Amino acid sequence: MMNCNQTKTRLNALSVLIKQNCGRAALIAGLSMFGLSANAADRDEHDETIGQKVSQKVADTSDATLLASEIGKSLEEVEASLVFQQKFEKLFKELMKKHPEKIARVWLEPDAGQKANIQFVGTAPNIRSRLNIDITDGAKYSFQEQEGRAKYLSKLLTDNAYNNFLTYFDHNTGQIKLEMKTANRAKALTRQSLQSLLSNKNRSLESDESKAFDNLSIDDIDFEVIEGSGEIYQLEFARGGEWLRDDGFRECTSGWAVSGPNGNGIVTAAHCTGLNELEHSYSTANVDMTWRSQERGNGDAEYHTTTHTEVAEYFATNTAIRDVTGIKLTFLMLPGQSVCEYGRSSGTRTCAHTVIANNVTATFTDGVTVSNLVRVTGDNSIGGDSGGPWSWGTIAWGVHSGSNGTTSLFTPVQRVQSELNVTILTQ
Repeated sequence: MMNCNQTKTRLNALSVLIKQNCGRAALIAGLSMFGLSANAADRDEHDETIGQKVSQKVADTSDATLLASEIGKSLEEVEASLVFQQKFEKLFKELMKKHPEKIARVWLEPDAGQKANIQFVGTAPNIRSRLNIDITDGAKYSFQEQEGRAKYLSKLLTDNAYNNFLTYFDHNTGQIKLEMKTANRAKALTRQSLQSLLSNKNRSLESDESKAFDNLSIDDIDFEVIEGSGEIYQLEFARGGEWLRDDGFRECTSGWAVSGPNGNGIVTAAHCTGLNELEHSYSTANVDMTWRSQERGNGDAEYHTTTHTEVAEYFATNTAIRDVTGIKLTFLMLPGQSVCEYGRSSGTRTCAHTVIANNVTATFTDGVTVSNLVRVTGDNSIGGDSGGPWSWGTIAWGVHSGSNGTTSLFTPVQRVQSELNVTILTQ
């Protein structure tokens, strides 16, 4: 994997931000998160009022209120939906233990819905629950097998010199999604050509890999060609937020605070390079930092240590700081669930983002393939938001990677931890 200090290409940024001064008192008592967020654009990056701290309860209510406003539902409806989702998550964990490799599809009704859907491989077990769950059976493959098939489809395409596409298993449709972007539709992969590749797949795949393609045909794939120039997902350039500098050049911003094998520090997106200094948003003091490791393959993240004491907190708006009380497990990022994004550059927190799929694989025009991403609806990010936190309340979900105008991608924090051998700092 390339060391970030080997190149100075100004690739993208990451937004969102670790509070570095643990002793700064909250100076704006009684203001809601929304009032702070609305005024964020009016505040200077060294504004002394930065540092408003909110409780876990206020953080949860704040996100629920924001989501309700964005989707046109009442706060009561959203909170009832969140309670339903918590109960369903508990049941889903139990089902995963009792019936491993037997769940084919699972998703939640989005936008404050209170219904879950589960399909099983073969015959569905007898499930007793008071929750509103639609249970079906008859599937041939578990979702773990389908996710493997989607990754192998990605490998098949890259082995045949295709790039600028993404693949994942769509729980809602039961199909493997393939999106490919091209500036010249006449030269794009066709359904006929794709079928031919599938028919000759054994020529490029190992024997164990070909088993995952058992009976995979064009009918199993939801194939879409997107006409346009540029990457399948744009990786945003940095500006604004807790600046991370590259030899004095403001390039990227900080992400979650972590502990790691080389000491405490921060994580951010791996597509930034040459970073060596953190510039505080609320003071003139800067902090030297040292690149330690990165992963742009099994996720998009990198780890730096700093000369500052990092704390288990994050900026949820340009001024309001929240504790980090836990991390969201990747397999519980269920399709249909809502999650919030904050970007220091855009100065906006939005919660009307719905999980589409996890274990998404994207291959870019430079041939780099990044897997294990989460795809969500909505694109509210601008240049400088890359690397920012995806979260709900005080729970860390992910590190922003990129967007395409209608949807966004992030690396789940569980993947960040496992690939970089770090631990997200929590209270």
